[in-house]
Amino acid sequence: MGQPRVIRASDPTVSELIDEGCRRLRNMEKPNYTAVIAQLLDEKKVLVPYHTLRNRFLGKTKSYKHAHTNQQLLTPEAERVLVDWITFYSDTANPLNKRSIRKKAAQLAGKPPGKSWIRSFLGRWPEIKLGRPSGLDPKRASAFNRPVVERHTDLLDGIIKKHDIPRENIYNMDEKGCQRGGGRKSSSRKYFVPRNRCPKYRQRSANLELVTIIECVCADGTALLPGFVFSGKEFCPEWFDVDPDIW
Repeated sequence: MGQPRVIRASDPTVSELIDEGCRRLRNMEKPNYTAVIAQLLDEKKVLVPYHTLRNRFLGKTKSYKHAHTNQQLLTPEAERVLVDWITFYSDTANPLNKRSIRKKAAQLAGKPPGKSWIRSFLGRWPEIKLGRPSGLDPKRASAFNRPVVERHTDLLDGIIKKHDIPRENIYNMDEKGCQRGGGRKSSSRKYFVPRNRCPKYRQRSANLELVTIIECVCADGTALLPGFVFSGKEFCPEWFDVDPDIW
């Protein structure tokens, strides 16, 4: 068994861990700090200092986040508004970048944030992170809204009930195109290279042949094996022959 991790005051998970310890102490007839520390160590593999837990339970100290609110650029309430903005813009496929979030913070605070403000802000709000969102066509973004989705589900549910379609006969099919050589888009994967060696290269295939992958999943949880469609040069006429009853 490895050594237990000792918490730091600036660790974003510290407040939740100590709050959990305080909740357990409140549920005891007589607070037993040693027993709670042992429980947290066994479950979380984190060693909570005895006096840290005791002082927080007795109200002698505050969490790191609340103790330094007077040193922050924004109040916790203003940061909560900023987090709501970030969530809203992300849900509408218009996420904020570093530059735009700094402008928002400057509007709320009345002065520009420091160089390390974004890193500190992310540390205080672990539900927010920097990422690389996938591209979304504007037409799809405008069509993906609550009224459209609700109307689609109502129509689908009505057809299923009208024709009494069993669950095992309901399938969803989708396709994904990819290039065999990886395409021109650069990958976000990082590699180990010598620091003092320049330039740095990585071999990659120049094959731009497009391959289509088709998946089909049933509503009962089963799935068909994926299909791969490669580009061809010749076509057999019988491939396009169908039953005359099919229209």
